Amino acid sequence: MHAILAAAVFVFCGGHHVENCSAATRDGFARWAATEHGRAIIARFDGQIVVTEDANEGGAGRAPEPGIATLSSIGTRTYSLILNPNFVLPEGMVPLPNQPATPADMMAAAWAGEMLHVDFYARGISLPHHQRDDFQSEWQAVAAELGFPALRHNDEDERSYRRSRAIVRIITTH
Repeated sequence: MHAILAAAVFVFCGGHHVENCSAATRDGFARWAATEHGRAIIARFDGQIVVTEDANEGGAGRAPEPGIATLSSIGTRTYSLILNPNFVLPEGMVPLPNQPATPADMMAAAWAGEMLHVDFYARGISLPHHQRDDFQSEWQAVAAELGFPALRHNDEDERSYRRSRAIVRIITTH
């Protein structure tokens, strides 16, 4: 990935240099950007992506759907990408084969999945994406390029990562 091309597209953790981000985020970006799918998305992207790190994010990352003003904008379109470089396997858990095992692995997968969402937004395709055959086909291809051919990216995964609070139901009889 050429540094000038990356700087033209991304605002990395407050600046135009990926060095502003954590090692896991940098390594994950480098791995994703080196894939055929990563290079293709970056090459065709017309806009800017503001990357932030948030250790309180409930999953490895997310790309919020932009508002209608962004999608219909004549000027530079700006998208957000929020990554949690601290998102790791729980202590004592053994990673499954062909699944992310390190923080850099998780960030590579997060970059791939969330940039796929941004790519769909940029093409004017609103959420939901996960049920689309073209989304799943592109996801499976990039996940395989990263060495994670069995890794899923669907609504079920999103719900389990996003659930950060216990659900309490109070059942009473009156």
